[in-house]
Amino acid sequence: MKIAMVLRALCLLVAMAAAWPGHRAFAQDVTLGAALRQESGFLRIQAKGREVRLESLIVRPEGVTGRLPLAIITHGRNSSSLSMGDLRAARYTTLARDLARRGWLAAVVMRRGAGQSDGPLPSLASCPAPDVAGSFGDDADDIEGALRVLQARPDIDGQRVILLGESAGGATAMALMRRKPPGLRGVVNVAGGLNLEGCKENGQDALVAAMTAWQGPDAVPQLWIYARNDELFPPALVARMRKAALDAGADVRFIDLPELKPRGHMAFLHGQARHLWLREMDASLRAWGLPTIPRDRGRTFHAKLGLTTRLDVFERYFSGPGERAMALSRSKKEFRYWFGTTDLETAKANALRDCGALAPDCVIAFENDRFLLE
Repeated sequence: MKIAMVLRALCLLVAMAAAWPGHRAFAQDVTLGAALRQESGFLRIQAKGREVRLESLIVRPEGVTGRLPLAIITHGRNSSSLSMGDLRAARYTTLARDLARRGWLAAVVMRRGAGQSDGPLPSLASCPAPDVAGSFGDDADDIEGALRVLQARPDIDGQRVILLGESAGGATAMALMRRKPPGLRGVVNVAGGLNLEGCKENGQDALVAAMTAWQGPDAVPQLWIYARNDELFPPALVARMRKAALDAGADVRFIDLPELKPRGHMAFLHGQARHLWLREMDASLRAWGLPTIPRDRGRTFHAKLGLTTRLDVFERYFSGPGERAMALSRSKKEFRYWFGTTDLETAKANALRDCGALAPDCVIAFENDRFLLE
């Protein structure tokens, strides 16, 4: 009798789980080296009672059944509406492809006044008493509206969402985080903040106050990345911002990048910097229970190819940004790779050239993540 009751209870729980609105078909693991698909266009959102078109670029892996987690990427800004109008979503193509290769549907979203999105460009906080937290309301509205539109897509798992923002885009991500949008699981803030020209001291105080307003013990975990020579947000200011966030109860993992040339504030798309912070992002995604490159991928292929040295260098290939290629000499058990290019053929040619200086039998072993020597 008791066994029958337990079985009936288990069947009921399974049926309830299947019927529960949060129960979704999750995407299978993305095939290593899967092709990527890009979609350029507009997201139509509702903002302040009217339809707004936001320029977008969507990149996703092909051949996946089920739903993919969503990564929204958004840009920085300056005070000039003219220069913001010159910006395009395509600028972030290689970063979106980096995310797609990690198993995400990556969506670059241009906020109002930027690129080909509808305007106007939201006004900045002004002296003498700037309200940085309040000035990001329209920007947060744009990304929240884009999130809702994207979550309605049948190929997106709306319960696994991250936001990645550069400069004012990082601040936008934190402003939206404070609203607790459904499905948001983490924020990657790269050089985030707002620089108010001609209002340095008050502007910095207001930025620190914004961290207190946006953060809290219930905020999603965050990864913060700043270069030591960031000319807009120097280490002393970043330390104040971080202290304000931690004092508010936030879960912030902080990465201090080395000095970057020519400008520390350009860490988001800077090739060497991106190689560093993408590896840190991979570690955070694993900690947050979200998809990324398997931790053992490099070690597995290193052993499969019979290599015995430079494991750490070999592993770094898989987290590299942009288009990548690795050349291998089986006779010498040597490899060389290139990453950070905008086209695969350049990466392949450079990898073969460097490997060929070591041995005559070099061949391409990897095109991005696709293994060619089966």
